[in-house]
Amino acid sequence: MTDVEPKGAVHWIDHYVVGTNDMGAWADWAVNATGLTRRPLIGLTTAARKRNIKITCFLWWDGGSCRIGAFLQPEIYPPAKALGEDLPRCGFYIRPEDIDMHLRRLDQHKIPHTEPVQTASEGDEGTVIYLADPDGNQYEFWAPVHMPEGAMEICTSEKVGRISHIVHGARDLGRTAAFVEKYCGIQPEQSSKTAEGTLVLRLRAGARIVYKLVDRVDERVSGHGTWWDMHTALTVRQEEFLPNYRRMWEGIPEEEGYKADLNLTLEQQEALPARTGLHRSPVGIRWKEICERGDEFYDWDCHSFHFMGGRPLKNDGSMALYAAIEQEEYLLELAESIQKRMQPGLMEGLGRENPFKPRET
Repeated sequence: MTDVEPKGAVHWIDHYVVGTNDMGAWADWAVNATGLTRRPLIGLTTAARKRNIKITCFLWWDGGSCRIGAFLQPEIYPPAKALGEDLPRCGFYIRPEDIDMHLRRLDQHKIPHTEPVQTASEGDEGTVIYLADPDGNQYEFWAPVHMPEGAMEICTSEKVGRISHIVHGARDLGRTAAFVEKYCGIQPEQSSKTAEGTLVLRLRAGARIVYKLVDRVDERVSGHGTWWDMHTALTVRQEEFLPNYRRMWEGIPEEEGYKADLNLTLEQQEALPARTGLHRSPVGIRWKEICERGDEFYDWDCHSFHFMGGRPLKNDGSMALYAAIEQEEYLLELAESIQKRMQPGLMEGLGRENPFKPRET
């Protein structure tokens, strides 16, 4: 990886969101698997139902920005593949000396997992434990030989660090590499130890986005089938947040319409190009209303992302640790740039009223 930071480069994975058929069971799993603090389920009150707030749960690491979450899905998930074989997957950093402790905790809570496996096939050398939640969504505990700065500084009470990587499927690795390099400032990384048919994209702080060559689009992704809201948030420097979107808006199309209104077949969904679209958060909906472009974006294989701005917490300006900039701040800046800052109701239901914004406990 070059020492010169590319324009708009991604530094970390800020959060990763899956779908679930049982929100309570998923929240229990997340607490037991990671040691994160339990948080309230969103969307279960009468007031929330009247506002049409989605049923969800977010849990976050303290001391920096990193989150995982789940949204209740409208249909029952199909059976998952064997552990370590299904896509997408999300990994979390752990220390090598803590592997046995994590195995005991997983066994205690009856969380399905594999035995530890040493590997370097996906861009890093280390030890992996594959595990799954009650819906069959797959994850990894990743104990690297070389731990990047910032990976464990915000670890949970059970010594689980921040998100280390995600693994997606791609039908054309070259096309995917070109898209991610152009719009996320990430260049492919080459290694003789990387498995054939694997694309490794190294983020600036040390985490990874990995793509595996596949014939068909991953099943459990927002741009495919009846599923909603699963996505990955990518952290960029706070000053690069809006410029990244503007480059994307100039280079790729906006989705033709809301997914539920298009009524596309699976084959038609899989044929859609990389694009931007509606991010179904309260601020994402407002964003689309004022500028007619969404802040969510899809790669060529239906995986959904959005950017998060980050403010460095270290004196040297590195993004090893950062504080997330809430999107409401960027909404105001965006509205001002297109002379819509005084639009009536611009911030209504946002800020402290936003149910998805992390609260201090």
